[in-house]
Amino acid sequence: MLGFVGTTTYAQRHEIGILVGGVNYIGEIGDTQYFNPKHLGYGIIYKRNLTQRIALRAQFSTGKFSANDMNATDLDRRARGFSFSNTYRAWGVGAEVNYVPFPIGEFGTSWTPYLHIGIQRMVTDELYFPAIEFSAVEHGKNMTLSVPFGVGIKFNLGQYWVIAAEVQPQFTFSDNLDGSFPNTEKQPLARQFSTSLSSDWLVFTGISITYAFGRLPCCRD
Repeated sequence: MLGFVGTTTYAQRHEIGILVGGVNYIGEIGDTQYFNPKHLGYGIIYKRNLTQRIALRAQFSTGKFSANDMNATDLDRRARGFSFSNTYRAWGVGAEVNYVPFPIGEFGTSWTPYLHIGIQRMVTDELYFPAIEFSAVEHGKNMTLSVPFGVGIKFNLGQYWVIAAEVQPQFTFSDNLDGSFPNTEKQPLARQFSTSLSSDWLVFTGISITYAFGRLPCCRD
């Protein structure tokens, strides 16, 4: 007599959704708190699940960031009194690694911590400080790269929905998100007060909600 035992495992191949949260900047102006969301950031995100542990992701995000020396705890910055406001648009790709297998497409609820890392193309306002001004002035756009990375936690809500919360510091390849290290060839009278020894950072703290679709073929043992 021949016996047969079969099991079926389902998984959703794709996810698409929105992300929204707060953005803060770390650099030469204002306070130096690492996680201090001040302005709204939002965008869209797509994920392709290669396995229950690994996913590729692509995202577009946009938002605003600013700082004011009057909010700093450093007395020298408070006495200086500089401020700026900037915007960004970023397109990027990356990868996620789940701490435990995370099945998508099954009934019920599961969760896992995860790590993520990627690379982005970022467009911001080009800023500088005129000789007698204390607020940065815009003169065009600037393109740079950034490396977002961080940690998060995600929950599988039923068969199709996934909600995730993450912290995403972004190391940028620019030291002029705040106008502290302008191109003095373009603006000879601009003030340059950054040492250029470190780049500026952005930090996104928020959530994403994605809809899963594109079921993988069934697997039977």
